[in-house]
Amino acid sequence: MTVDDAVRELRIENEALRQRVARLEQERDEARQALSAHRKDVTTVDALFRALPDLFFRLDKDGIIIDYRARAADDLYVPPEVFLGKRMSDLLPADVGAYLERVMLDALDSGKVKQAEYSLPMGPAVEWYEARIVPLDAEEIVMLVRQTTEDHLNREALQRRRVELEDSLRSVRLFRALADHAPSAIAVSRTGGEPIYANDACRALFGVGSDEAGIDVTAFVAEGPVAEAVRRGHEVRGAIGAFRRTDGSMFQGHLTAFALHEEDGPSHEAFIIADVTATLAAEEERRALAEQVIAAQNEALRALSTPLVPIARRVVAVPLIGSVNAERAERLLEVLLDGVAQRGASVVLLDVTGVPEVDPEAADAITRAARAVGLLGAELVLTGVGREVARTLIELGSDLRGIVTLGSLEQGIAYGIRKTR
Repeated sequence: MTVDDAVRELRIENEALRQRVARLEQERDEARQALSAHRKDVTTVDALFRALPDLFFRLDKDGIIIDYRARAADDLYVPPEVFLGKRMSDLLPADVGAYLERVMLDALDSGKVKQAEYSLPMGPAVEWYEARIVPLDAEEIVMLVRQTTEDHLNREALQRRRVELEDSLRSVRLFRALADHAPSAIAVSRTGGEPIYANDACRALFGVGSDEAGIDVTAFVAEGPVAEAVRRGHEVRGAIGAFRRTDGSMFQGHLTAFALHEEDGPSHEAFIIADVTATLAAEEERRALAEQVIAAQNEALRALSTPLVPIARRVVAVPLIGSVNAERAERLLEVLLDGVAQRGASVVLLDVTGVPEVDPEAADAITRAARAVGLLGAELVLTGVGREVARTLIELGSDLRGIVTLGSLEQGIAYGIRKTR
C-alpha cells in the first residue's frame, strides 16, 4: 500500500468518525430535548395533582402501592413512608380494605372502570370518599380518590328531608281522610283570613256549595264574645256561640278555634264546630224536669220529716227526729194545724225523743206549736222529755205553761186515750 492509499483510507475513516460523532451529538440533543419534555410533563402532571382535590395511587395487581400523588399530606390516611410498598388492604380498616380489594380484583378481571364509596375515621370525624379504579393493564391499576363527605352529608340530609316530606304527605292525607269523614264541621284558613279547606259537614252546616275552596268561619259568627275572640285570632276552647247560616237561620255552635304553627310562627287557623242547638234545648228541658222532680222530692221529704200519725179518735202524734231548723219549724206548725183542723183532734202528742238537743230554735218551735194548737181548742202534750231536755228548756226560759210533759210516747198515748173517752 502506498502512502497515498494510506492517507486516503485515513481520510475515509476520519469522515466516518466525524459522521458518527455528529450522529451521537444529534442523539444527545434529541435525548436532552426528550428529557426536557419529560421533565416538563412531570412538572405539569405534578402541578395538576396539586391543583386537583383527588388523590392518585398506582398499584400492582396484588394491591401494593407503587406510587402516589396528593395535594397535601393531610389528605392522606397515613404518611407515604408508611404506605408505599404496602398492600392497601393492610393499611385501611379491615372492612374497608377487604371491600376495596374486591373492587380492584373486579376491575382487573373485567378491564372496566369500577367505582367504590367508603368512609374512614380521620381524627375525631368520619370522612367519606369515592374511588374510581382504572385498570391500566393486567398488571397495574390506578385509583383516583375524592373526598365526598359534604356530598354524602347532603345526600343524607336530602334523604331525611324526603322521608320527612313523605311523612308530612301521609299526615296530610290522613288528616284529609279523617276531616272529610268527621261528623263535626272542620274549616282551615290561612292566617289573615283566606279559607283553604272545609269538609262536607261544614258545608252542610252553613249551607255553602262545593264550588268554593273553603269557608270563612268568621263571616258566620254572630256578634258576641265568641265572635270577638274569633276575629281577633284568639284561641277558643269549647265555647258556645251563635252562628248564622247562608239562609239567615241561626244555630248554637260549640266552637274550638286554634292556630297551626310552623317554624316562623302561626301559618293557619283551624275551626271545629258542632251544632248543639238541639242538645242545649234538650238539656234545658231536662234541667226544668229535674227541678220539678227535685221540688216534688223536697216536698215529699218535708212531709216525711214531720209525719202526723193518727193514734185514736181525736188523738194524733207527731214524732220529731233530728235537729229542728227554721224551715222545719214552719213545717211543724203546718202539720199540727192541719192535723187538728182536718181530724178534729183534741189531743196532739209531740214526741221529741229523737231530737238530739234542744236549742233556742227548737224550744221556740215547741212553744209556738203549743200556742197554735191551743188556739184551735186542742191540747199539746210533749212526750219524750228527759232530764237533759227539761233542763235545757228551763235554762232557755221557754214558756211551757199549759203544756203537759211526759217522759215517753207510750205515756202520752195512754194520756190521750183517757182524755178522749
